[in-house]
Amino acid sequence: MQSNAPAAPLNTNRNNQLDGLRGYAALVVVVFHTILGIDPTQISRILYESILKIDDTYGRATKIVLKLFNGETAVVIFFVLSGAVLFNSLRHNTERFAPMSLKFLVRRFLRIYPALFVCLVACAVVFPPVGIPVSFDRFLLNATLYEITINGATWTLNVEFIAAIFLLLAYAGFRLGGEWGLFAISLTLVVIFKAAWLKPYMMYFKQFWVCFALGALIPTRAGAWIARCLPSWGWLVALLIVIIFRSTLQHVAAAALVTALYYGKGGSFGVFLERPVSIFLGRISYSFYLFNVVFLEVICHYLRSQPWAVARPIEVGLATSLIIILLTIPVAWLSVKLIEEPSIRLGRRLTSTRPDRHAPPALTQPIESPERLVTPLHSVPDRSPQAS
Repeated sequence: MQSNAPAAPLNTNRNNQLDGLRGYAALVVVVFHTILGIDPTQISRILYESILKIDDTYGRATKIVLKLFNGETAVVIFFVLSGAVLFNSLRHNTERFAPMSLKFLVRRFLRIYPALFVCLVACAVVFPPVGIPVSFDRFLLNATLYEITINGATWTLNVEFIAAIFLLLAYAGFRLGGEWGLFAISLTLVVIFKAAWLKPYMMYFKQFWVCFALGALIPTRAGAWIARCLPSWGWLVALLIVIIFRSTLQHVAAAALVTALYYGKGGSFGVFLERPVSIFLGRISYSFYLFNVVFLEVICHYLRSQPWAVARPIEVGLATSLIIILLTIPVAWLSVKLIEEPSIRLGRRLTSTRPDRHAPPALTQPIESPERLVTPLHSVPDRSPQAS
């Protein structure tokens, strides 16, 4: 039964349901990469092959497992979440556009880069002794995110940095013309990003820009309206579509799922995502996403040389991924405490200023927030520090 109650974001300082979703998406990435890491030939033989063209029963079973634990699906969810959370943060900022943009980019850099750099250093220390080569040139390429040569998971951070600029400019369009302005600027930017000289940098972003654009719509009046229209079981349909389908339909379904959670219409799934263990996984998800690769690469490098492991990637992969998860959790927690949180505080200190009462008006008056149009619950903007 569809509710006629007005839709408003959850009344929390952080949306725990979004945190929980992010945490479990990070776990899915580990399972996905571990199974494929044991035998990379599965990528062409199984992952990107139709199940109807796979001859053996075990191969079809592997296809189903990879569908349920699909890291590419998890990445789509990461990007929609980033679009929603970051755009919501921008939407609540009433500063002039230029200084606000600089502060946003500084905070974003300090949110993402310190943990990334430390993780790459850890990879450079751990990989060579077990036979995985790491040169200074490869380290530098990966550290600049120009090429992903050491930690394969870091390609998403290339996308996140470009998305920060994309969302800033889309927000300028939103200030000028509301949702239509956001839409127009997004399409314009996509055309610009296709320029030949930008192609090396946009290789990944061009595949996922729509995820950020859809995420950005979630905190707006359009997102609030969609949330009002969603039936109580809408989250389940959206989740199934996200798992089963690919491309644009999957991106739209992921946006619908995040919309349901953002406005507290996630039903029993939302309740599950608010459990303490779910919230904890969400809090450590960024460092977990980075540092699991240190363990995963070392273990899978060994397993690839073992015929018994290559012959049974499902069983070995699931068991190994559990080991990797258990090894990574304490490292991720330490990274949050020693790297992420200090970096976030530094970013806030560097960008905090006293309000200037004599400052000229912003680009235009901010568009009226959807909460005011749909009876607010006095919600506070989601200050989630997660990167992806």
